Amino acid sequence: MDAKRKAIIAIGLVALWGGVAYWQWGALPDPVRVPLANTSGPASSLARSISRTGGLRVHLEQLASARTQREATFTAPRNIFAASGLDGTMSAAGDGSDGGQSTQVSEQALQQQAASLELDQYRYLGFVRMGESAKGTGNTAVLSKNEEVMIGRVGQRLERHLVVKAITPDSVTLRDTQARVDHKVPLTEDAEQPQP
Repeated sequence: MDAKRKAIIAIGLVALWGGVAYWQWGALPDPVRVPLANTSGPASSLARSISRTGGLRVHLEQLASARTQREATFTAPRNIFAASGLDGTMSAAGDGSDGGQSTQVSEQALQQQAASLELDQYRYLGFVRMGESAKGTGNTAVLSKNEEVMIGRVGQRLERHLVVKAITPDSVTLRDTQARVDHKVPLTEDAEQPQP
């Protein structure tokens, strides 16, 4: 085979493959067109219908339940493992045989419970990624306590005794430095969708 024949065969094969590609390209169906929900520009018919019907509503009962949950008082837990007396009654501080160690442990437990109740008031609303890094140090958490919104990074203090320990897309870990308690706050999601 000489070079001229090889060139003609190569040109024929390229033309054959080009024809097959053109035939396949023409046989493909058109992509399905779906209207975008989040677009800028003139309002769509969906946005107009929501604005006419008042599609966004405030759930006042959820606000009231959150307020009552915040105002709930703390009651000291009962020690179910305390030794009972001879008459079958339970003493509040025990029989005093272990002395100061029992009160020290109970004070520490009360301090940890109080810290845990305080940390339960925080809600994790989301995070903002400020830069790419392997450790995720560029993430910024958006938290709320009662009606106050706070922003914090890993290692930053939210309050005098409260430090942000870790931030993930699903949760944020807070550390109470006084009680030495870590608390994982999950991402807050809406329980119900608004009813029109």
